[in-house]
Amino acid sequence: MGMISRRGVLAGGLGGALSLAMPAVLRAQGKQRIRYAGFVQSDGELKTLLASLNAYMAKHPEVEIVAEMTNFGSFIDKLATETSGGNAPDMFSCNVDITDEYSRRGVLRPLTAYVPQPMDLTDYAQGAVKAATVNGQLFAFPNDAIGPALVCRSDAFKKAGITMSNQMWTWEQLAKAATDITKANGPRYWGLEDSGSNYIPCELFMRGRGKTLFTPDRQIGFTRDDMAEWFAYWDRLRKSGGCPPADIQASVNGSDITTFLVSLGRAGMTAALTDKFAGMQALVSNSDLFLQMLPNGFDGGPMKQTHFVYAGNSTGLTAKSPHADRMVDIVRFTQKDPEGSRLRYMGSGMIPCSRATRELVGAQGTDVDRKIIAYVEVLQKEQAAPRSPGVVGMSNMLRRMNEAVAFGRLKAQDASAQFIEEAEKRLKS
Repeated sequence: MGMISRRGVLAGGLGGALSLAMPAVLRAQGKQRIRYAGFVQSDGELKTLLASLNAYMAKHPEVEIVAEMTNFGSFIDKLATETSGGNAPDMFSCNVDITDEYSRRGVLRPLTAYVPQPMDLTDYAQGAVKAATVNGQLFAFPNDAIGPALVCRSDAFKKAGITMSNQMWTWEQLAKAATDITKANGPRYWGLEDSGSNYIPCELFMRGRGKTLFTPDRQIGFTRDDMAEWFAYWDRLRKSGGCPPADIQASVNGSDITTFLVSLGRAGMTAALTDKFAGMQALVSNSDLFLQMLPNGFDGGPMKQTHFVYAGNSTGLTAKSPHADRMVDIVRFTQKDPEGSRLRYMGSGMIPCSRATRELVGAQGTDVDRKIIAYVEVLQKEQAAPRSPGVVGMSNMLRRMNEAVAFGRLKAQDASAQFIEEAEKRLKS
């Protein structure tokens, strides 16, 4: 039996761009061959995933798992091309938007029949299970439990004399903190990376205004003025020096943590999901990182917890694959089996969706693991509803509009109008 190697799966590693490579395992005569495609957030996550898959193959020599892992942006482009060409992988990574789109297109197999046996999801974070459910049917098994956060550098906060006394604060307070950090840390350093292209903090911004990006029935949940104010917020921060100018921020790849300015020691905060935290801490050797909620409201308005816990990475099965039972068993091994889940999660930076596995990681994992678990548990105490699915490619849409405002090509109101027009077309497609 061949082993899946990191080098064989990803040429060039995680630096710059995760690139697809030829599968590391040659097809063996008579073996049940399963293609598993997906995205990973860090080198640690890739290493642990391959370890768990190799352990499964060691127990089942009749099975050959061909892992094809890359970064998120490359993955969704490849998945779209392969499914359109009738060459979809047998199993693949999903997030809430991928699950919604590919279930509606009939690509994903309904999985409700596999619950509760062999997949008992009773102790899974229910926000994650709901995020993998479309029209009452489960279409993916959640691999992790994640939530929105600000990833913050302790050294930047200390130098600016800022102490966070609790998790609740306003968008105006965030802007002031960003500007103060910029002033305290000198030139070519910014308090906050420009997150105008990031749909997760955008969702929380809308929730703070009593809106949402999208409604459960796939409608736009905000007004033109709401989105215009989102773009204007970041434009004001650029002008105050709280976040980088357009040319600096344009060099950052939103899915590659090695390019984040926080990772490079050039910014104090960035908006991210918790699944990026461990990889970022591994890149930062001269400062501890910590997790802080994004703002939950605005000055003078109500403060309500707007954050949610859901699955950033789930595993779906292609409806036409003949290997459904085997693939469910692979997922069971990596998520719930004591050996498989230990290999899958220890050192990955992922927080398991299963509470039992989460407790195992908390007890035997690293301080970084425990930081993430503690933060996720805070969110779960009073979490908001999971975000409703939007449209695949929303990050690129937001990025184009935000950069157009940043470079002075569009006014905030015009960028908002264009975003809404494009989103409405995609919702109807």
